[in-house]
Amino acid sequence: MAQRGCLVVLEGTDGAGTSTQGDMLADFLRSEGLQVVRSAQPSNLEGGQLIRQILRGEVGGSKTAVDAAAVALLFAADRVDHGQRVVLPALQRGAWVVCDRHLGSSLAFQASDDALAGDGLDPAWILAINQRALQADLTLWLDVPVEVALERIAARGKPLERFETGAMLTRVRARYTALHCQPPAQLGRLQRIDASPERETVHCAIRLIVQDLRQAPRQA
Repeated sequence: MAQRGCLVVLEGTDGAGTSTQGDMLADFLRSEGLQVVRSAQPSNLEGGQLIRQILRGEVGGSKTAVDAAAVALLFAADRVDHGQRVVLPALQRGAWVVCDRHLGSSLAFQASDDALAGDGLDPAWILAINQRALQADLTLWLDVPVEVALERIAARGKPLERFETGAMLTRVRARYTALHCQPPAQLGRLQRIDASPERETVHCAIRLIVQDLRQAPRQA
């Protein structure tokens, strides 16, 4: 029977470097001769595209904004769909899936204080609607101080998005900290990475953790 692949998820606040480190990890795994599927949530499937339109303000608006609970349900639906149509087939053929964001992001962002631009949803409800989501083999929380995240966001030279304020970054980081202290079983193995050093240093730390997964026997 073929060896099953692994689902590795990268989580963190905006400015934590999830996309950069995900790309570097995918390149490393490919250099080791592994099949790799690089992905993200929201996905590029139909549900994910709708979510991205909502987040960009192309659906709804200030007077007819899409309800936060409806958006959370869309995220959950896209997560299940993405898992069944993209992630699971890849894992079954032995590929590794490196994904920017997963269930942890919903628990960190959507459950954050609505007074600070979060959605203020009940974390227990978010877990409930995500019961059919695939569990990650490894979730890497890239943790950076808020001031570092703000510096990186400013360096992009782009207009700030909804979650890219000091107050909201502080709140979301606190949610990730709480998840790390008491991780729900649905998150799988959750590992904190200090993502404030140079990206090569962070990448080396990630590689050491990922190597442990490669030693564990798995069956598709």
